Amino acid sequence: MPENFNFSSPPFDLLRPTERAQLSEALSVGYYAAGETLLEAGAAVPCLFIMLKGVVEERGEDGKLFAQYAGEDLFDIRGLFSGSSKHAYRAVEESITYELPASVFHQLCGANSAFARFFQADLAAKRQLARREGQNLAEFILTRIAREHLLPAIEVSADLPLGDAARLQLSRGADALLVRQESGLGIVTRTDLMRAHFRDGLAEEHAIGPLAHGPLACVALGDFLFDAMILMTRQRIERVAVQEDGEIIGLLHLTQVLSLFSTHSHVLALRIARAETEEELRAAAETLHTLIATLSGNGIRLRFIMQLVSTLNEQLLERLFELQVPLALRSHCCLIVMGSEGRAEQLLKTDQDNALILAEGFPLEQGLALMERFSEALLSFGYPPCPGGVMASRPEWCKSLAAWQRELTQTQLEGNPEQLLRLSILADAWPVAGNRQLFDALRQGLNRFVEDGERWLDDVAAAALQFDTPLTFLGQLKTQEERLDVKRGGIFPIVHGCRVLALREGLEARGTLARLEALKARGVLDENLADNLAESFELFLQLRLVQQLAGNRDGREQGLDVTRLSRHERDMLRFGLHAVKKFKQSLARQFHLETR
Repeated sequence: MPENFNFSSPPFDLLRPTERAQLSEALSVGYYAAGETLLEAGAAVPCLFIMLKGVVEERGEDGKLFAQYAGEDLFDIRGLFSGSSKHAYRAVEESITYELPASVFHQLCGANSAFARFFQADLAAKRQLARREGQNLAEFILTRIAREHLLPAIEVSADLPLGDAARLQLSRGADALLVRQESGLGIVTRTDLMRAHFRDGLAEEHAIGPLAHGPLACVALGDFLFDAMILMTRQRIERVAVQEDGEIIGLLHLTQVLSLFSTHSHVLALRIARAETEEELRAAAETLHTLIATLSGNGIRLRFIMQLVSTLNEQLLERLFELQVPLALRSHCCLIVMGSEGRAEQLLKTDQDNALILAEGFPLEQGLALMERFSEALLSFGYPPCPGGVMASRPEWCKSLAAWQRELTQTQLEGNPEQLLRLSILADAWPVAGNRQLFDALRQGLNRFVEDGERWLDDVAAAALQFDTPLTFLGQLKTQEERLDVKRGGIFPIVHGCRVLALREGLEARGTLARLEALKARGVLDENLADNLAESFELFLQLRLVQQLAGNRDGREQGLDVTRLSRHERDMLRFGLHAVKKFKQSLARQFHLETR
């Protein structure tokens, strides 16, 4: 019988001396090789497992990871109460466990109510988590477009008289008509007909062809309703056509979407689009926090929140640009964002990360003056200046396309650390306002860099290894005053590693999750590692967001208070950091960084 069992660890510190003796007498030790199964799904649970060394994973029948157990963690509590294990438990590495027979475990629970309450509370938390996961499946975000969501799609010719079109709509209960034109299908809404007749005075005999709007925005039957909402938000429209096998089968209206999704995100997009002053735009920006908190509180998956918030942030920046930059100048410059904004991964407001590309002949002084005012407005909206000075109001981030291209050429030739840092920042650039063709030319220059300057990519990749993974030698979470820097230790290695791999492969995928998917498809990353990294990346952002929303809502706050995490969250955080550790090893091999 082991003599060094830790009775100071909860809940064993609740046991009386005679109960401790009973436990000590019954306790045994189990040894498991890497890959060995401790419990199969559906099997009777013979004992309470208490981790002493190694790592054990809990997975469902579909392979989904539910938890990871290491030093002094306990399992399978749920199976001990229900009689059988719901999931499978397998050793990830050589593992040693203490094992308390089920009969003795139940005797101790029956004799010591405080000891029993510990396990019952843990079980209640697991049930609550399971219920929440089930509810998430019913949320709007996972609802797919179905036929019952659709309004009729009625196609008419362009020469149909206005009066006949209005009567057809009324008789068929349609909200809009699809108009066949030489250029393709356009759409005429009920509002279009009313304005044409009552405001513009068009006669009933007037053909509806000139009233049609195009091109028609389309989604597919079975797509997520969320995707349709994103499309409506981006294009500032209220209807999309729904296709099946390339044929239009109906129209989806905004009201149908909002009836299932009440966060009013589309209303916020309209407020941004209609803002006529910076004050109105600032008021709209202030509601973003509420939207994010609502979505997060309802259990909406983080990748969907990021897509929506990114779309709204882009529209906010574009509208501010339109309010400040004269119309005659907008086609001669392009505003780009970088960092989390450029990757469409920003949630709460973080530092400004932007730049301006100028067309030839655009005075640099004028561009800097415009961007100085732009930066001041963003500051008043709650976006603080970038400590590293990555802002279009600085000369090094506001210059002509030719100057940007010269910089890339110089980086290819010299490859000094400062140049390579700027290159990695530019790799996340995304256009949000102005002449986007200027950005396309810059992007082509980035692609050419890989062809001519690939020798420097090893130096760029090395940055992903500069921060230690916050795990102890035994694989436990490594904290400093109960806090863990999840950005340096978890988020940054994934973001930067995917960024440099995407640069090397010439991928134009935007964002870390999209890059992981593309790298997996190309075979650059092992499928299992890529999937684990995607889940870990979302987890890191989710844990950070929850604590930020509960605090001062500062998007720059990176540290996690590990004491505020549940056991399940700590298990998943530890699993995610192990995935990061494997990814860093893969990067070291691919870029020959082992000896650095």
